[in-house]
Parts: sequence; structure tokens; C-alpha cells
Amino acid sequence: MEEPLHNLLYSDSKRIWEAIKNHSFVQELFRGTLPLEKYRYYVAQDYYFLVGMTRSFALLAAKTRDYELTRKALWMAYSDATIELENYEKHLGEIGLTLERVKAVEPAPTTLAYVNHVLSICSLGDPVECLVSTLPCFWTYMWLPEQLEDLIEENKNKIYREWIETYRSKEYRELTKDLIKTIDKIGSGYSDIERLKWIFRTSSRYEYMFWDMAYRMEKWPV
Repeated sequence: MEEPLHNLLYSDSKRIWEAIKNHSFVQELFRGTLPLEKYRYYVAQDYYFLVGMTRSFALLAAKTRDYELTRKALWMAYSDATIELENYEKHLGEIGLTLERVKAVEPAPTTLAYVNHVLSICSLGDPVECLVSTLPCFWTYMWLPEQLEDLIEENKNKIYREWIETYRSKEYRELTKDLIKTIDKIGSGYSDIERLKWIFRTSSRYEYMFWDMAYRMEKWPV
């Protein structure tokens, strides 16, 4: 029996995911000890990424001839642009930010590179490659709370606990599992698995770099 594609992708990038789990930003966020200014920086940068993901799913919807995949891609784009953004804007108020303020924030080098990577794959690649490029974002955010459950129980920081619970919710888990199932289905028998591993590995590396960028509060050097 053919091994599910998502297992092959994860196995190839497992070392990177372990590094994500052990990164200081992630550890301190899940413990509730992360300095608020680092978290504010992360949230502000996440707006640009959120918009980029919406555009990526819109590109997928425009290029695929599979009606069911078009429907799913449009739903993902709609969710990012409406439901996700509404929750995001509500969370901004809890940490002293506004949507207008984060819209004015210039994307940091890592944010820009990550978004451009996903947009490039979704613009020039096929539907399988596009979905694979987005998967580490969705999947690691479901995976981290599973891996760090003990830290969550000790976390007394209401703001961070609420953020974490978003990714433990039934809705988010179902969305991510459906994305994984879709990739396994349309990627079955794909001719260039090494290409998909590279795309997944690169997005996973950018996930690590995004956390690292936020911890360092990265700025343009010149």
C-alpha cells in the first residue's frame, strides 16, 4: 500500500519541526512567559502573511479545473479574508494594537521571503505544489499544541492561552485534517515526490525562521 504523501513530507522535515517546537519563542509562548513586545511584533507581521495566504488560495482556485478543489480553495481564501481576519482584529484589541496600525507595518525580510515563496509556488506550480507549500503553516499550528500540552496546562497568561486555544479548536483541527486529506488524495502517485519534499521542507524552514524573526524582532539592516 502506498504511504500517504503527508507522512513522506513530515518524515523528510521532522528535524525542522523539532527545531520549531524547541525554539525560544514557541517555548515561552506556550509557557506564558514570552515578552509582550515580541508577541506584538509577531502578530503585526502575521497580518501580511495572512493576506499572502488568502492570495495564494485565490490563485489556486483560479488555476485548477477540479470543481471540488476550486470550492475548497475559495473557502480557504474566504475564511482567511473574513472569519480569520475578524478573529485577528478582535485579538489585536486585546494586546493594544489596531488593524490600521498593523496594516502600516512594513513586512520584515523573513515575512516577505516566506510570503513570496508561497505565492511563487502557487503562481508557477501546479495545485499539488501550491497546497504543499501552505501545509506546514496549518499543520505545525495544529501539531504544536499536541506536542506542548504540558506547557499549556501551566500557562497562566490569558492572552497566550486564548491564542493557543484557537489552534486546538475542533474547527481548526477539522480544517487542517481536511487539507491533509486533500493533499494525500490529489498528490497520490505524483511523479516528482522529491520536488514536493523540497517545497514542504522550504516552507517548514520558513516557519522556523518566522518564529526566530519574531523573537529577534527582525529589522531591515539598511
